[in-house]
Amino acid sequence: MRCDALRLHNFKNIRTEEILWGDGLNLLRGDNGAGKTNCLEAMHILLGWGPIGDRKNIASWEEPKNRVFVTGCFSGEEEAFIAVGMSTGTVIKYNGKRCSFSEIRSVSPSLAFLPPDMALIDGSPSRRRSFIDRLCALLWPLYALKLTDFKRAVRHRVALLRRGSSLNILSKSMAAPASWLWRAREQAVVCLREELAHLDSLLPMPLELSLKRGGAGKAEDPSEDWWKSLEAAKSRERAYCTPLVGPHRDDIDFSCNGIAAANCLSRGQKRRASVALVIAAGRCIERRLRRSPILLLDEMASELDQLGRELFVDALRSTGWQVIATAADEILKEWPGRTFLVERGEVTRIS
Repeated sequence: MRCDALRLHNFKNIRTEEILWGDGLNLLRGDNGAGKTNCLEAMHILLGWGPIGDRKNIASWEEPKNRVFVTGCFSGEEEAFIAVGMSTGTVIKYNGKRCSFSEIRSVSPSLAFLPPDMALIDGSPSRRRSFIDRLCALLWPLYALKLTDFKRAVRHRVALLRRGSSLNILSKSMAAPASWLWRAREQAVVCLREELAHLDSLLPMPLELSLKRGGAGKAEDPSEDWWKSLEAAKSRERAYCTPLVGPHRDDIDFSCNGIAAANCLSRGQKRRASVALVIAAGRCIERRLRRSPILLLDEMASELDQLGRELFVDALRSTGWQVIATAADEILKEWPGRTFLVERGEVTRIS
């Protein structure tokens, strides 16, 4: 899928009402604070993911009381018109009919790669869980709902632990969703591993990855592992009043030739490996959903050297996907796509 036209009304500081994207690579350039990321965030909302991070103030900075509208015309595997209206609540429509954000993510799958994602290799486990969760939410529409339900159960478990109450009933109700989430994540990791094998030109060296079940690993079968690991962690859970077993504590292990990738790769190589993971995730989506994903890249050249930038852009071009990226500085002397200049909320196509 691709977005042909993005239309904005009262969205933050963006004054331009329509942006016509190209089929391939699109680059938004401008100073910090000009509105580049705001344009990217409008696409992020339109594609079913909501505001970026904690950026909740999406109303016009000049007329904050006015209702916000974001619409897009899409083509590719099908023709689609998606519209989002926001004020006190959010309404999203697909070809004139109200729908859910998960439905939109299936119609026009997309992946956002933000500056914190550059730390996938050596960042926190929560960053890696967020990455795998976004991929799984696209591969399996029920994933987001099951993950939300499991997180709610974890909060309930915390309350029971603090009160010293019995956990038996809750543990039984959590067993099935925990097993389902573990299986989904393991399948996603297998898919990533297969696609990374085709990105050897971008990877500094072969990258191996595996899912590390949170607080578990007592048995191969996820359901059996849940119960055995819970039994092993029972006394510690009671002592710390913290749930120690489950997908909420998962991590992904990255290694190169048997050595932890965080220890054997340079900073630039880690960034290139993170970039390769995003492209591999896009390939997983395309293979399973039979739809080309849209990539949203914020500050795409961050911490990449010239060689890394060239390899990244070449890899993006070879996918044939639509890419909408931002950068404060020039990435390549000759950008192989459309370039837009963003100044004080005005978006102008310059090439």
